[in-house]
Amino acid sequence: MRVRHILLKTPFLVETIMTSLRQGADFAILAREHSACPSAAQGGDWGILNANDLPSELVEALQEAPVGDVVGPIKSRHGLHLMKIEQLS
Repeated sequence: MRVRHILLKTPFLVETIMTSLRQGADFAILAREHSACPSAAQGGDWGILNANDLPSELVEALQEAPVGDVVGPIKSRHGLHLMKIEQLS
């Protein structure tokens, strides 16, 4: 699966980012601007992932979502995650 990701350390920007996405903002641009993850430099692109490489709470959320949908915020020990599935295989 290929996923883009925004990692937020606090909940303050979650609603602003989700509103922007609902209004058609580009996920990659928002990731570059706001994500605390090193993947921000690539527009949040995590590349091709195996579900076994991700924390269980992220895998559970992604399993329910169709390609193109934004999932989150999902809380983990790293912070709050907003994720967009780019492709399943």
